Amino acid sequence: MQQSPLRTAPQRATDPVPPERRQPAEAAQPTEPVLSSARRRALTLLTVLPPAAVALYRCLDGIGSRQLWRDEHASWWAAALSFQDLRALLGTIDAVIAPYYLLLRLWIAGFGDSAASLRTPSALAMALAAAVTAVLGRRLATRAGVSGTGLVASLTGLGAGLAFALLPAVARYGQEARPYAFSVLAVLVSTLLLLRALEQPSVARWAWYATSVTLVGAAHLVSLLVLAAHLLAALTLALRARERAAFWRWALAALVGVGGIAALLLRGNGQSKQIAWNNPTLDDLTDLPKELFGSWTTAAVVLGLAVIGLWPARRHAGLLVCWIVLPPVLTYVTADRLHLFLDRYLLFVLAPCVLLAAAGAGWLLSPFGRSAVGRVAAGVLAVALLGGVAVLGQPTMATLRDNLKSEPDYRGAADLLAAQTKPGDGMVINSLLNARRALAYELRDRQAPTDILLQYYPEDLGRFQGVECTDPSECARFTDRLWLVSTAIGPNPLAQLPKSTQDVLTQQFKTVDTKQLHGLKLVLLERIQPAPGEE
Repeated sequence: MQQSPLRTAPQRATDPVPPERRQPAEAAQPTEPVLSSARRRALTLLTVLPPAAVALYRCLDGIGSRQLWRDEHASWWAAALSFQDLRALLGTIDAVIAPYYLLLRLWIAGFGDSAASLRTPSALAMALAAAVTAVLGRRLATRAGVSGTGLVASLTGLGAGLAFALLPAVARYGQEARPYAFSVLAVLVSTLLLLRALEQPSVARWAWYATSVTLVGAAHLVSLLVLAAHLLAALTLALRARERAAFWRWALAALVGVGGIAALLLRGNGQSKQIAWNNPTLDDLTDLPKELFGSWTTAAVVLGLAVIGLWPARRHAGLLVCWIVLPPVLTYVTADRLHLFLDRYLLFVLAPCVLLAAAGAGWLLSPFGRSAVGRVAAGVLAVALLGGVAVLGQPTMATLRDNLKSEPDYRGAADLLAAQTKPGDGMVINSLLNARRALAYELRDRQAPTDILLQYYPEDLGRFQGVECTDPSECARFTDRLWLVSTAIGPNPLAQLPKSTQDVLTQQFKTVDTKQLHGLKLVLLERIQPAPGEE
């Protein structure tokens, strides 16, 4: 008879509960059979490979179908700059994402800058995150021992990894050329290294943990909030096992790790105004579970199992609950100053939710494991639970490859421009949505009209936006055909343009053709009379 180690496994010397405080019944519980190293390795592979494979498949499936959106265009723009221009850009904006931009720059050099290529690093990061979730799930399910080699613990870890891989947000942000997937991975790895260092402390293990803290901050500064949960884990060990040194070791390692990104912290503090638009309301806080899980139904199932999992995973419940609760609460209460409360910044709280949910599911299914028929029934129920998570997330997954509704169809506009542009054609962009950068990406390797109003290029200014000329008549002087790309709302495609530009386009040009695409109009204009000097 095999019982869940979440209920029955004995304490070892590394357990933070001292022998004199253990319950007699707990001390008398039988241990699991010792597995050979070969079987341990095989069990580990069977635990981590399926979640990684499922996550990778879901992230790579149709990864290039959806057009990039404005934040991804920013990633491409920054990563495509020379080192000198990138340094100038980071001096004014996005310094906290510098590590990701540098990584993406190296990736582009080797694999190109197609939409699929730009997003593939995030897909790989999410696949690794699913594998680490499985490892953490196995470890947390095993109260006795530091590696969690038992079959039941491995199944719990496998369930956690698969549940994580099946979440819609994993596929969504595994298909995004932004650093959020790396943030999730870094937090998971750091937490795993923390548990290893607390269970068997050594200089090497604490050094690895300190390095991981630096990587957490390098992936995304908001991810550093997981250190609050790590602090609780270290304090719990110090208080329960009378290991005060554990807390001081953690404090030193965390301080060293944060010190490794001190420059990013200081620079980012000076650039915080770039996200001052983000001012969440109480509704944003209460809707966070739906935004993270894709639907209220999925959130209810996972979080319901997570509540049940608090009992079997009680040894690490404090760590997991703080990991889930503190980052959203802290970013929300400081939002009026720091503006960091965004669902995509908080993706790393999904992992502890599924870890607790897997523990809860394992606890519910453990009575079935006392007979061969029961074990089969438990397996069927486990598959049904995972299938339920996948089915509940299907409505969100169905729209994953669609262009974001808030994004104009720049890809469609670029296709039309590339097909119909003639030598000497010009282009005027009327947009408050960074259309210039989007079109620069979509037209990067194709024939494109000249952006006649752009006087100072963004890379020369160390910014994402350029500066337009102040005399549009002079800038359009030698152009007879113009393409107007307008995202203005309403029937007038010239709305939002400066009056001087509107006057030039209405007095010197006539409309020849207008094409309506999602979120934008593409208007072909021809000069009413030949350009000056060409008569």
